[in-house]
Amino acid sequence: MAMKDAIVREPGPVQVEVSPIPHGLPTEPDHPLDKRELIGYLFWGSLGAFILTTEALAAFWSGFPIPTISSTTGQLEEHHHWVKLIVVGGLTVIAFRITFYPWPFKKLDD
Repeated sequence: MAMKDAIVREPGPVQVEVSPIPHGLPTEPDHPLDKRELIGYLFWGSLGAFILTTEALAAFWSGFPIPTISSTTGQLEEHHHWVKLIVVGGLTVIAFRITFYPWPFKKLDD
């Protein structure tokens, strides 16, 4: 009987954790965008639009005069093999952060 008490645990109430996902989508945001957040959206949105536009134009126009990020990275990888490590490392870090979000930060930024 002593061996059974050492190995088997008596059942107790199951602790249920509340899901962090809300039950419904909010109809209104909790707070309006502050100036810093708005500037961030404008900056990164315009930068992303510029990169997307140049990459799309270069894909369909063979004589496009502006060097794109992908062609510049490809040329750097041809001449300097260590650049490949930086590119693959960056992609790995981004994939890791997307996969395990919000870990290691349990709370979102205030």
